[in-house]
Amino acid sequence: MRPDWVIETGTQNGGRALFLAGVCELLGHGQVISITERPRENRPTHPRLQYLTAPPHRPEALEEVRGIVGPDPRALVILGSRTRRDRTRREFELFAPLVPVGSYLIVEHTVLNGFPVDASFGPGPHEALRRLLNVHGEFLADSTRERHALTFNQGGFLRRIS
Repeated sequence: MRPDWVIETGTQNGGRALFLAGVCELLGHGQVISITERPRENRPTHPRLQYLTAPPHRPEALEEVRGIVGPDPRALVILGSRTRRDRTRREFELFAPLVPVGSYLIVEHTVLNGFPVDASFGPGPHEALRRLLNVHGEFLADSTRERHALTFNQGGFLRRIS
């Protein structure tokens, strides 16, 4: 895959965003948009990376992203906000339309709430993912992306099939 845009939520300190921008740089293709509602100071910068300050689960975040990527982006989306079930579902509903057939939407932190990590977390990304896969037949969990069995995103690599 060579997406034109990598859109990620849950920026935190910007480490993942910088890594993704570095990969785009090595490939000579792609830009990263990193979205968070509470930016931290001293986030790393890169020519292929831009930060947006907006709640990623609200429509205004999508409006800002659409203003940058245009009406028909070739995007890979990473939902990296470590949030509860309903907020993860809202982020999915907003950003899934940006993912073309053959590309991916990745739901991170699916190991939370006892699957197998932090049983006290409460319903989060894992529970949202189970519901989303039942409702959105245009996405399929791609277990081939977990072939080495070391991931915090179990079942969360969703390939758009239609």
